Amino acid sequence: MALKQVYRAKDAETAKQKLDEFDAGPWGRKYPAIAQSWRRNWSEVIPFFAFLEPVRRMIYTTDEIDKRFLSGRGILRLRG
Repeated sequence: MALKQVYRAKDAETAKQKLDEFDAGPWGRKYPAIAQSWRRNWSEVIPFFAFLEPVRRMIYTTDEIDKRFLSGRGILRLRG
């Protein structure tokens, strides 16, 4: 839940602040490699915030894809 605040932030600056909060919080102390990885790859993360919120949600949400292809009907349709 704490990391969601980073990738759901309205812009890159807010996301960086949320990442700092995550890192200082209990999850960041327990798993320090997460914030380190985000910071190491920050130049690849920033373009994500150029997309509108609905598009970003489609990018980071796979639930709809999983529902379609993992349901019995989706698998049957794929097999023909």
